[in-house]
Amino acid sequence: MYLKRLELKGFKSFPTKTDIIFKEGITAIVGPNGSGKSNISDAVRWVLGEQSIKSLRGDKLEDVIFAGTDNKKPMNYCEVALTIDNQNNELGLEFSEVTIKRRAYRNGESEFFLNNKSCRLKDIKEIFLDTGIGKDGYSIIEQGKVDEILSNNPANRRKVFDEACGISKYRYKKQEAERNLKNTKENLERIDDIYIEIENQLKPLFNQQTKAKKYLDLSEKLKVIEVNSFIREIEALEKEVEEVNKHIELLNRDLTETEKQKNDIDNKFSLTNKDIEDIDEVISKSIDYINSIKSIISQKEGQLNLINERLKNYNNEIDRKNQEILSIKEKIKNNQLEIERLDEDKNSKKSNIDILQEKIGNIEEGNSSKRIEIEKLNERVEFLKDDVIRILNKKQELSNKISALDANKENIKSRVNSINQEIKDINNDKQEKNNTLSSIELDFKSKQENLNNLNIKNNNLKESLENFVYENSRIEKNIQDTKYTLNDLQSKLNIYIEMENHYEGFNRGVKEVLKNKSLNGIHGAVGQIINVSSKYEKAVEAALGATMQNVITDDEQSAKVAINYLKKNNLGRVTFLPVNIIKGNKIDKKTIKSNAKYIGLASDLVSFNDKYKNIIDSILGRTIIIENIDEAIKFARETNHRFKVVTLDGEILNPGGALTGGSLKASGNILSRKRLIGEYTDNIKTLKEKGNCLLEEKEIISNNINNVNTELKVIDQELKESEKLIIMQNSNIQRLKDEIESLDNVLVKLENEKKGLDSNLSYTLEKIEVVNNQVTDIEDKHKENQENIQNLSEKLKELNKVYEDEKSNFDGLNLELVKSKQIYEGLIKEKERIETETNDLQERLTNYEKSLVSKRLDIAKLEEELVIETTEKENLKEQLGHNNSNLETKKVVKEDLKSRLEDFNKNLKSIDRQYMELKESLFKVEGKLERLRSNQETYINKLFEKYQMTFVQAIEIREDKLEIDKKQLERLRMEIRSLGNVNIDSIKEYEEVKERYDFYSEQKQDLEESIQAIERIISELEESMKSEFKIQFNAINENFKYVYKRLFGGGCGELTILDEENILESDIEITAQPPGKKMKNLNLLSGGEKALTAISVLFSILLAKPTPFCILDEIEAPLDDVNIFRFGEFLRELSEDTQFISVTHRRGTMEVADYIYGVTMQEKAISKVISLKLKEAQEITDVI
Repeated sequence: MYLKRLELKGFKSFPTKTDIIFKEGITAIVGPNGSGKSNISDAVRWVLGEQSIKSLRGDKLEDVIFAGTDNKKPMNYCEVALTIDNQNNELGLEFSEVTIKRRAYRNGESEFFLNNKSCRLKDIKEIFLDTGIGKDGYSIIEQGKVDEILSNNPANRRKVFDEACGISKYRYKKQEAERNLKNTKENLERIDDIYIEIENQLKPLFNQQTKAKKYLDLSEKLKVIEVNSFIREIEALEKEVEEVNKHIELLNRDLTETEKQKNDIDNKFSLTNKDIEDIDEVISKSIDYINSIKSIISQKEGQLNLINERLKNYNNEIDRKNQEILSIKEKIKNNQLEIERLDEDKNSKKSNIDILQEKIGNIEEGNSSKRIEIEKLNERVEFLKDDVIRILNKKQELSNKISALDANKENIKSRVNSINQEIKDINNDKQEKNNTLSSIELDFKSKQENLNNLNIKNNNLKESLENFVYENSRIEKNIQDTKYTLNDLQSKLNIYIEMENHYEGFNRGVKEVLKNKSLNGIHGAVGQIINVSSKYEKAVEAALGATMQNVITDDEQSAKVAINYLKKNNLGRVTFLPVNIIKGNKIDKKTIKSNAKYIGLASDLVSFNDKYKNIIDSILGRTIIIENIDEAIKFARETNHRFKVVTLDGEILNPGGALTGGSLKASGNILSRKRLIGEYTDNIKTLKEKGNCLLEEKEIISNNINNVNTELKVIDQELKESEKLIIMQNSNIQRLKDEIESLDNVLVKLENEKKGLDSNLSYTLEKIEVVNNQVTDIEDKHKENQENIQNLSEKLKELNKVYEDEKSNFDGLNLELVKSKQIYEGLIKEKERIETETNDLQERLTNYEKSLVSKRLDIAKLEEELVIETTEKENLKEQLGHNNSNLETKKVVKEDLKSRLEDFNKNLKSIDRQYMELKESLFKVEGKLERLRSNQETYINKLFEKYQMTFVQAIEIREDKLEIDKKQLERLRMEIRSLGNVNIDSIKEYEEVKERYDFYSEQKQDLEESIQAIERIISELEESMKSEFKIQFNAINENFKYVYKRLFGGGCGELTILDEENILESDIEITAQPPGKKMKNLNLLSGGEKALTAISVLFSILLAKPTPFCILDEIEAPLDDVNIFRFGEFLRELSEDTQFISVTHRRGTMEVADYIYGVTMQEKAISKVISLKLKEAQEITDVI
């Protein structure tokens, strides 16, 4: 993440839109004093939310807006936009670029934008929390920040360390939590008021609903007794019905039994037939089963024969393998004897090899010295041969060089002649182009004047457009503000209307009377019929007290009807004020004799309908309103405590001397509600009218913008055409100038070339003479080398002959040694072969032995299987005999079943006669049942007519043990009558009020729990802040020790928390010991030492917690050149993690910068930014 772009428009000395592009690394902003370079760092601070204009070197907000010059009008607004590269998502926003913009108007309004969407300053602050970026962070370090560190005010220094240690986020959350705690406590106070009011309503309603429930309970008991009486009559008939049903059931049972016997015989007949069929099938299956057993016995005999054959084969295989095992053991024994013989031959051959190697070594040692001498002679001969070749090459090279120099001499002479002709031609061409250039320049001047006129017109239109856009933006903001205010007022109005409609704040009885529109002659409560200004509300509310809830009626009769309604429904008590009876009782002001200042009578400070004058005078006519309690006491003394006196704060001095005061709880806003509804209604109407006017203004401004835009398009087209022509002309002029300049350059080059050719010719002649001398020297050296090669070759030939004779003897011994080694290796291989063969035989022996074990196990299994198969065969023979016996038994059973079939046929005819007699008896009994059912229906109809209950519903309240007595029934009816009027609705009302009571109880509990939770969060935040601060502070302290030594070139520095027990509020002390000096407090250091110490602290913070970018505003100004060098060197190291933008005028800082922007003031009070390349940096530093 880094700062990518800064856009300024109308900010301080930057009236026109200025874009400054920043890159990673170090960027220096330079310029002379007063050029406006520090306005760039001010702009960054301002856009990040700086609210203190003094910190921006101004007195009021409009000081940051361009104030104008003699030639340029002042701006109506200013804006600054800061674009941050957020590719790594370090800001926690899903944007690769984040643009923060702030706009301010001369009327004091200010706006913030996040990626061109309107936002709050709070949103900007939250984005940059704990990044070091922000108006209180350490991403902007100017002399003021250095002063904060050096300041004797601990709070200033503490603020820097809080942000650096990353606890500003926690502190911000803590402040939010404390605000929430305050709001929650205020909400709890409001809930408590409503809770108490509902609690007062709950008890009377409880009594009413208890009475109603008693009435319902007695009615329910009466109903249960009467319903149970009907049930018993119906059930008596039901018993008779049951007896008849039992008789019918017996007959039906006999019929069923008879029919069952008939069916049973039919079934037995069918079953017997079926049994005969089944036994035939069983006999057939038995025969089949006997045959299958015989077949299995035959198979078992075959299986036994097979097992016996396999046993015979396994025994034969075991005998064969035993023979092979004996053969293998014999072979293994023979191999071991052969291995012993080979070992003896091998040892003999090894002794022979050692003797040969010793002889060869002696010969090789003698030949070694001769071989070295031969090699040295060969090397010398080869060196001389190489030198001969090198000399011959050099000779050829020099010959070539002489040829080249001769050729170059001729070329130079030819080129000089050619240059003279070219110079003449160029001078002629140059004269012709100069004439053409003069003509085009005259035409260009005329077109330039036309373009300037168009630009002036275009700028005027743009300025007008800016003003219109500003006005449009201002109107849109006013429209938006109006909408917000309108919505807020409408919301508040709805709340107060809702409170008014539900009579919030009134006692239950008053509410019920006011809500009951069927009561005639009710005017309203006293609190509803008077109006009072907000100034006197508290005083009048105190003066009225409980009388504010008195209800005004036409006359006594209206009051009487309302009282009866309250008594009947047990709704509480209310005081009524009949208009026709109440007489006014107002103090005569002339009788008031006091020097104390009083405002007036309470009845004169309220407004009302004249028909209520007597009532208001009777309530407020003898109450004096006074400014404060001191004046009230003075007034009461001077009037001998004859009057009721109320102060504006609600304190009451009663006649006789009693004083009432203290905290006054709001009584449901009864007095202010009506006034506020009127005020809000009027304000809403005014705002709607204002909104309409603003919309009309916006439409006019929009039309003006469209008109100016149209003109701008026309001017823009003309400008483009004019600029196109000028560009073409300028291009032609530049082309001709370039061509002329090019011709001048060619002339210069030709003259220079001619001078060079003359010099080159002299040099070439000298060089030819030198090369000829070198050729003569090389030929002498070549002759000497040839003689040396001849002498060395003869000596080398003699040495080679002696060496070859000795080498022949050496080769014979070597050949014999090779043969001996081959035989030795053959013996080793033969031994290895026999050992391998022996191992293979051993492995075969092991396998055979394992196979014998396996075969013996297989034989055991087969013998076991033989026993099993023999046993199974004997069992099958036994089964065969048993099944033959069963077959004979089944044939006897079949004959018995045929006999039983004939007996069943005789019984069936007797049962048919008995069935017909039972049918006739059943018809007579069913007729009696029908008569009993009719009587039962009569009682059920009576039950429904009286209680609207079906018999099924009545059964639900049936009580078998209940004693039914006519006296008891009468007693219940009398108890119900004695209850009188009962308010059944009170049960529901009680539930509703109880529900509200429970709801507000829960709300109250939730708020109390919220308060505890918030207090717990605040405590946890404080613990986190302490832990985080301690860790980061220690890291910064360690960095400070290191950085201090680096910047001072030695010495030591330390940061200390003075109060470890209270680290979140403790002062932080900075101690420093420059090289060669004693440890000192900051105040004892020199100016330069203080500045460098403060810079060390800031750099320590950046090391511990790097900020994405950091703006330095001339913080190194007090440093000398040596310290500037150290400062720049360390800044370069820090730039690996942090982007630096340094506003400076020091050469050392500029020299470490990657990019430089120059700020100039070519026109008075207007700054201009110039981008410089690194090559121009040195020139800029010299100028500044």
